Amino acid sequence: MPIYAFECRACGREFSTLVRGGETPECPACAGVDLERRLSLVAAPVKSGGDPLPAACGAGAGACGAMSCGCPVFAGD
Repeated sequence: MPIYAFECRACGREFSTLVRGGETPECPACAGVDLERRLSLVAAPVKSGGDPLPAACGAGAGACGAMSCGCPVFAGD
């Protein structure tokens, strides 16, 4: 069961949720179902002894404000 990121077209809220087959999620803020699926990052496993990403990076670009935030995840952008 994948976790998808969405943006509600009615209120603009961005959220992530677990989506089971055939289910249509609804916005937790306004209960709207007119949603746009957004690009979502997948967490990569950290090798033993490796440095984990900063906490803000683990939640995707929205958590740290922009893709040009300096996170190591976006270093190539």
